Amino acid sequence: MKDIQTFSDRVFESGVLPVLVNANRQDYGKAKHDRPMHGHDSMCELLLCYRGFGTYNVNDFSYMIQEGDFIYYNCGELHEVVSNTDVEIGTYCFGFSNVQFRGLPVNHCIPSSSPHVRASQVQFPFLRNLAEQILALNDGTPPQQLTAQTLGISLLMLAAQMPVTQQDSVVRSSASLLTRRIKDYIDAHYTEPLKLEDIAAALGCSVPYLAHTFKDATGYSPIQYAIRRRIGLAQTLLISTDHSATRIATMVGYDNTNYFNSLFTRIVGTTPIQYRKKYLEALCGERNQM
Repeated sequence: MKDIQTFSDRVFESGVLPVLVNANRQDYGKAKHDRPMHGHDSMCELLLCYRGFGTYNVNDFSYMIQEGDFIYYNCGELHEVVSNTDVEIGTYCFGFSNVQFRGLPVNHCIPSSSPHVRASQVQFPFLRNLAEQILALNDGTPPQQLTAQTLGISLLMLAAQMPVTQQDSVVRSSASLLTRRIKDYIDAHYTEPLKLEDIAAALGCSVPYLAHTFKDATGYSPIQYAIRRRIGLAQTLLISTDHSATRIATMVGYDNTNYFNSLFTRIVGTTPIQYRKKYLEALCGERNQM
């Protein structure tokens, strides 16, 4: 009989196993707190929707999500989950580092060109139970934490092998050349002062055409998208650093802390400090979202 190392060598580069860095459950039915478009530099994420429905935006694509769906996020991809109601979608969320599937870039759970939402179908009850077991063990004794790590790797491998069905369809693609160029420009400059006139001049088009094209493709004006990118980065900094809200406001492009707090509260549904407090309470003070 082949040993475990032989099998891991076949699945992962050099047989190196992934590391489960965080595990949490977003409770269905609570007041919705948006997590605008953001990315992570050192991990990938796997979500399992257990109740509710909404939209998953990743890179240039949008997918419908519902109960039983796996939602995949590869390292470096900009993404957000949006509830289609006034309450939170119920999801299990697992973050992994050191993911080195053979044939894929580091911290990629699926090829970037494949659908980022897949239905678990008849496997959903088993997968939901597996997710609950990981959560129950992850904050326990060292042997329990090791078990959670092993179960987490198992969940990741099962999700990576989930077949693509016809239902795993893209709702909208915003991948027109101009939209892509606008996004790239904003993503490179969103923490700087931005005006529509500056973006239009840089891309060689008129302001009305730029604004109409972008909003028609994404649902947001260019400035709204830049604001959501700033708030998404602020959320990441709040949950991964000890920086004050004032320092974070400056880092994401706001000299006026009161204005930043007002924008953050309007978009997220809670103040920056309350957002940090809620996150750290849920993960027992751990900061591991970069």
